[in-house]
Amino acid sequence: MANRQRITNFFKPSSSSGRSDTSHTHPSVSEEGADAVVPVAQPPAEKRRKTRAFRPDWIDTFPWVRCDIVDGEERLFCAQCEKSGRKNGFTRGSANMRLSSITEHSQCNDHVSAGNLKHLQMAMKGQCEKATDSSKKKICSQMKVVFHMAKHDIPGHQYVGMTELLRAVQAPDFTTSEGIYRHSDSICDMEMALEDVELKGLDEKIGASDFIGIIIDETVNITVDKKLIMYVKVQVNGKVETCFVGNYDVHSGTAQCIFDKVAEVLRGRNVELSRVVGLGSDGASVMMGRHAGVGALLKKESVYSIQVHCVAHRTALAAVDAAKAVNQVGAYKRTISAVYSFYKHSASRTNRLRQLTATLTEEDMTSLKQPCAVRWLSLHRAVESIKKNWPALVMELNEEAVGGNAQAQGILGQIQPYSFIALTHTLADVLPVMTKLNLVFQRDDVNLATIRPMVKASVSALTQLRDAPGPEEKKYQTDSKEGMYNGIQVTHAGDRSVQAFKNARASYIQHLIDALHDRFPDDSLDLLNCFDVLLNPSRYPPQTAALREYAEPAIQTMLGHFGQEIAREDESAATTFIDAASAQRDAIPMMTALRSYGGLNFATACEMLIREYAEIFPEWVKLAKVACVIPVSSVPAERGFSLQNRIKTAQRSRLGEGRVTRLMRIASSRDTLDTFDFKSAAARFTAAKYRKK
Repeated sequence: MANRQRITNFFKPSSSSGRSDTSHTHPSVSEEGADAVVPVAQPPAEKRRKTRAFRPDWIDTFPWVRCDIVDGEERLFCAQCEKSGRKNGFTRGSANMRLSSITEHSQCNDHVSAGNLKHLQMAMKGQCEKATDSSKKKICSQMKVVFHMAKHDIPGHQYVGMTELLRAVQAPDFTTSEGIYRHSDSICDMEMALEDVELKGLDEKIGASDFIGIIIDETVNITVDKKLIMYVKVQVNGKVETCFVGNYDVHSGTAQCIFDKVAEVLRGRNVELSRVVGLGSDGASVMMGRHAGVGALLKKESVYSIQVHCVAHRTALAAVDAAKAVNQVGAYKRTISAVYSFYKHSASRTNRLRQLTATLTEEDMTSLKQPCAVRWLSLHRAVESIKKNWPALVMELNEEAVGGNAQAQGILGQIQPYSFIALTHTLADVLPVMTKLNLVFQRDDVNLATIRPMVKASVSALTQLRDAPGPEEKKYQTDSKEGMYNGIQVTHAGDRSVQAFKNARASYIQHLIDALHDRFPDDSLDLLNCFDVLLNPSRYPPQTAALREYAEPAIQTMLGHFGQEIAREDESAATTFIDAASAQRDAIPMMTALRSYGGLNFATACEMLIREYAEIFPEWVKLAKVACVIPVSSVPAERGFSLQNRIKTAQRSRLGEGRVTRLMRIASSRDTLDTFDFKSAAARFTAAKYRKK
């Protein structure tokens, strides 16, 4: 029985889930009941499929793998194979979400070769970047050579020699000729790239300045072309700078032609003429003419603009006026010109004069100078050379005269009299006063506050010299005894000659004082003086109560010019440069605020006002901006012409307007080899076009 029971249990159906389902079973067949229902065996239940999903931690091991949803299903992709353009299951999208499939793919040939290609590409990229950096560095170094050449007026054809020199001394970027440009067109392209950087900086400065002043002058270059040079004076946050704009050809020197060129250039730099508030020039009638001069034409476009006759020119003209008024001074200038010409063309005479000077003074001879009409106060240097060389000159000319040289005899008769040597020492006292005044007016930082005090100081010094001898004249009187000076006989030293000299001396100094007054009249500098009165705290009276009385006349003059109403062409309401009522109300508070900082000078006070009080005193800030850019000197234009003449010489006379202007712009740049942006210039150069090496 037991065996039969075990066999029966063996054939009983079992549930795959481990539980019995009584609803689908039949009673088992028993040996006692033949009528019992025998159960039928059911098929086992189907196994459920196990689903697999992407695991984010796989990315830690295989950073190139990613999972995207495609048609509602997750697919595995290989970024590395895709990037290299391979075609395999992982570029089409693998549905096999197993770690083993990713591992197998990482070991397949496609994936390994794609990885090797990536490393090669990275290495190639590194080498290319290294080569590019080296090439850029070489171009920057060549740019520096071109920049240096332009700064020192070295002709472009010297560039190849400069690079060969650098190569010979093993300069880092010039050890080989590879990457070194040698063609003349490439040199021009480098200059253009440097100029582009300068022009970008110029436009930024002009754009940041609410108002500008312009300095213009005309001349003729070595090829007899009429040229117009132009500078602008700008201020940015109170900092003032004078910048070179260009040197242009003009077909004539008429006021209309010059004005048209100025307007064309300014509009080309996006500058409206209404922003021009100051015009500086050399005072020529074509510039300063009241009815048809350039300043008058500008005033039609910019009503509030101010014309200024260069103060350095005024000083030189004052000296010329005084010299013309006194015959003895004119004769003196002709004499020293004759001395200069006599020795200039003879090496033997100059050598004898040099030997005599060394014997007498044990010092080297001071070279003789010639008074030049186009060089300001060149008479001063000529007088100094005559004063130091006079004993040797007399001895050498005497030897020439004894030998029968009539010209030497004539010159000797002019330089040996008492009047000549006495006037030499008088001029040695007087001319330094005028020279110092002129040099101050030639400084880059000269402003309108400098004019009046320097002129007054010069007049005071000349008045003292008129009333009493100066140190050089006293020294001459002390060293001159019994008609002898430094062991040399002085002729015509009688009382009559002495008195004639004293009269000429007093007349010359008085004419010089009068000429300064005539060239610097108060009415012509009225507005400039008003700026100085109101915006120069160093001149304010110490008592607060006296401040209004001190400032009131200047305030009224300023309001009369800048507060006047100007009708518009469209017949709308008239406009003013400033709100007169607001400016008058804020004048004394503004001056009080500036005085609280101590004795600020004019430039510092304007800078402080512009930077700190723009919202508090807006009208006076506007006037301070105007005061900063008014050009009181045209010296930059004179220096520009000197630069032009150093660039365009007889040997380089074929240089065109564009090339000369380009070289002048680079040469006049305030940047140095350490501060110039050569990387930007190199980028412009390489991006320009294909060029010859």
